[in-house]
Amino acid sequence: MGADQYDAARPSGASDPDALTAQLRDSLESMPDGFALLGRDLRLLYVNAKAERILERSRAEMIGRVLWDIFPEGRGGAAETEYARVLREGGSATFEVGGGEQARIEVRAHLTTSGEIGVYLRDVTKARATQELARLLQAAVSRLEDVVLITEAATPETPDPGIVFVNEAFTRLTGYTFEEVQGRSPQFMRGPLTDAVLLVRMREELRQGRPARGEMVYYTKDGRELWVDIQLSPFRAPNGEATHIVIVSRDISERRRAEQALRESNERFRMVAQATADVVWDWDLVTDTIWWGDGMRTRFGYDYDGAPQIGESWVEHIHPDDRARVVSGIHNVIDGGDELWADEYRFIRVDGSVAQVADRGFAIRDERGAAVRMVGSMLDVTQQRELEAQLRQSQQLEAVGQLTGGVAHDFNNLLTVILSNAEALEARLAGQEQLHVLAEMTRMAAERGAELTSRLLAFSRRQALDPTPTDVAALVRGTEALLRRAVGEQIELRVESAEGLWPALIDKLQLETAILNLCINARDAMSDGGALRIEIGNVAGDAEVGDCVRVCVSDNGAGMDDATRARVFEPFFTTKDVGKGSGLGLSMVYGFVTQSKGRVEIETALGEGTAVTLYLPRAAEAAAPQDIAPIAEALSGDERVLLVEDDDLVRVQVASELVSLGYRVVMARNALEAIELLRGGERFDLLFTDVVMPGGVNGRQLADAAREIAPALPVLYTTGNPDIVMGEDGGLPSGTHLLRKPYRRRELAIKLRQALAGR
Repeated sequence: MGADQYDAARPSGASDPDALTAQLRDSLESMPDGFALLGRDLRLLYVNAKAERILERSRAEMIGRVLWDIFPEGRGGAAETEYARVLREGGSATFEVGGGEQARIEVRAHLTTSGEIGVYLRDVTKARATQELARLLQAAVSRLEDVVLITEAATPETPDPGIVFVNEAFTRLTGYTFEEVQGRSPQFMRGPLTDAVLLVRMREELRQGRPARGEMVYYTKDGRELWVDIQLSPFRAPNGEATHIVIVSRDISERRRAEQALRESNERFRMVAQATADVVWDWDLVTDTIWWGDGMRTRFGYDYDGAPQIGESWVEHIHPDDRARVVSGIHNVIDGGDELWADEYRFIRVDGSVAQVADRGFAIRDERGAAVRMVGSMLDVTQQRELEAQLRQSQQLEAVGQLTGGVAHDFNNLLTVILSNAEALEARLAGQEQLHVLAEMTRMAAERGAELTSRLLAFSRRQALDPTPTDVAALVRGTEALLRRAVGEQIELRVESAEGLWPALIDKLQLETAILNLCINARDAMSDGGALRIEIGNVAGDAEVGDCVRVCVSDNGAGMDDATRARVFEPFFTTKDVGKGSGLGLSMVYGFVTQSKGRVEIETALGEGTAVTLYLPRAAEAAAPQDIAPIAEALSGDERVLLVEDDDLVRVQVASELVSLGYRVVMARNALEAIELLRGGERFDLLFTDVVMPGGVNGRQLADAAREIAPALPVLYTTGNPDIVMGEDGGLPSGTHLLRKPYRRRELAIKLRQALAGR
């Protein structure tokens, strides 16, 4: 209101507000702002009702008082200074009034022509508070780590509205300033990896008035991928209309990179688990669950479909005898400070069979050192351990073979002399009972010594074999009477053979001995009697032997435990009392069959008996008819024999035997002497030579040299160690005649006639 209005409304000379007209008073009282009229001395002449409320004082308190008295600062304070500025320059000023909760008012003043001052007052407390709150909010939002971005709401005309606000985090993460993005749609930050389908879904959520959330990729100013967890919320006016969209984004790039790295690591882990021969496992110690690689199915038969299993499931598969040791060992690592655990134990397959496994794991610990996870691999080493056992057995065999080969020659030379003389004494002392018994005992002891040496040679595969196509069923039937006598009447013996049996390529004499040994072992396992069965049949395409003849000797005796089963083929191992077994029976069988290119299998269990199966290679030719009775042989002759023997005792003894059989004998102590005799023009009908001799030339080399001089000269070898004359297959070369030491007089006579006849 102008000053002239106040003059017109006031009676001449009046200064009291009551002089105002009623119309002017009503107007002033109805004003939305406060109004006060000050005199020249700045005392209040009039205040309206709104001013009372704003100043929080009644008119009675204020009329007549100086303006400054109603402000907290009083005279000389900021209010007086600001008021003077408003009067001088115009505009407005803001003051605090009131007591405890101070209000803020905005003041505008106008000077009338008569010198009074009209003052307009507006309560700006809430507005200032709102402004202050907005300032604080903006400052807070600007300092957030999360990106805050505000756009206008979408309309049909502007489906991609522009940005109206971004906080400092936006600039810090994207590289764009507010000036660069103001008015632009946020879609300019999209790129190849931005999920367009997710954007469409989020827009639809907003269109329906609902907040939307998702994870997507934006691209920064320098082209980097920025993964954000983004949430869009509509901002609504009081009438409910959406006016803006508030977008809050959290940088999750590091988390996504970590997740990607973890996915790649897990994928590599799974690929390695699939590709490796090991069974890879991952044990979460916090939840006590184990994840097994596919090897658990392919190696052991357990199909877990990739689902984690409780830790106890692993323990249940460990062999009961190993369980306590293995569990204790792994928990010592988990509960202690070690990182690596390794053990070897027996693991039960799904079919109940037992595998030998080598298991190892690596413990992962948290910041406190507690084990929270263990990753490892289990390797089935069953075959490896079996091969190692076979290697050890082969090494033992080689050691025994070397020992046997070294001793057999000299030992059998001695036995040859003893056996020959014992036989001669038996014949001459036939009428003297006491002396005859002594000679007989001497012969039997020599024969047992020869048998022991023969078994050692068979086990070490240094026995010279003479494999021929053999009808195994006929051979067993031919020895059935001997077998029945050997096992005794308390044992029921049954022989079963299939039709159409193939011939086996085998040394008949050694096979007879092997079957006899197996039957005697079975008899000893059935001390109270029982059933013994010999089964013979064909096996086509055995994995190791190919087509073969199967001979199974089984009993229902005591059986063996695992520890005994593991050692049955070891030389000198026996469960019999001292003096009741040499421990060479099964080892001889094993060595003989293996040397014959076959294999031996044993199945046994305590209280359930034992079955030993021989797989003998099939012969390409048909078996010759079995001899029903020994062919009558001419046991003497008058041919001229060149005897080559380095042992003086044996040479003299054998020469005496040859002379007694009617032969004419010329002796040589070594190969060189024999060659000199042959080169000297002497003619011989037979070369009878030891194999192992000193001087650098053995019996086989002598035979080769002799045939160059006399190509038609027959050769008969004799030796206690037939290694040198054996072929690569462990048998004798075709056409080779061998007389194993020690031998009896009849064996010598027969072999001489066979060699001379070229048979």
